[in-house]
Amino acid sequence: MRKVFFFSLFVSLNFISFSQRNMRPEEVTLVGGRAFYSFLYKDNTTENYFNFEYKPGFTYSVYYSLKFRYRNVLRFEGSAFQAGSRAIYAGNLIQWNLNYLSLGTSYLFKIIDKEQRKEFSIYAGPTFQFSYLARGQQVVNKLNYNLKQTDGFKDWNIHSGLIVGTKYLATQRVHLSIEYRFDCSLGQIEGADATTGQITRNIGHIGTVGVGFSLR
Repeated sequence: MRKVFFFSLFVSLNFISFSQRNMRPEEVTLVGGRAFYSFLYKDNTTENYFNFEYKPGFTYSVYYSLKFRYRNVLRFEGSAFQAGSRAIYAGNLIQWNLNYLSLGTSYLFKIIDKEQRKEFSIYAGPTFQFSYLARGQQVVNKLNYNLKQTDGFKDWNIHSGLIVGTKYLATQRVHLSIEYRFDCSLGQIEGADATTGQITRNIGHIGTVGVGFSLR
């Protein structure tokens, strides 16, 4: 995981250095919405013990955006979001509640730019995130288990996804945004309890609304 982190940091710094002459601050955006997460589960057997379901949660973020070369945006993100899943096993309702704090970067390309249309823009692009598991809880019926104490899940989660969104220019300094994000862990999220050949990853669908303030 350290190699992935330092490689990503190296690529990001070189990308920023290459583009910084043409970069300019664009906006700061406050975002909130709903996150629907579940688990992608795979092991070395053909038997599936759990039928994982999507579990709703909340997400809150702050974005700082830099625009460069007309239609390109580099966005730095700080987020807090709820992931997890739920399933029924042997007649018992099991829920996993995972609360993450996240830092990441997204590259967005403006398919339609508000500088052309004046009122709205449409954008899309990939995102890459590093998240820390601030709190983890497993609930079996009404019994609670602390996943941080049992090392059931890893502290760090590296995940990536795709973003599609639109912004509407409410005033010259304020815009409103709606955004959809697909998110998926790039590796194992389980900790010491993971058996050989077993891989569990977060998968999520996130919908948010935001209020942005122009820095130009």
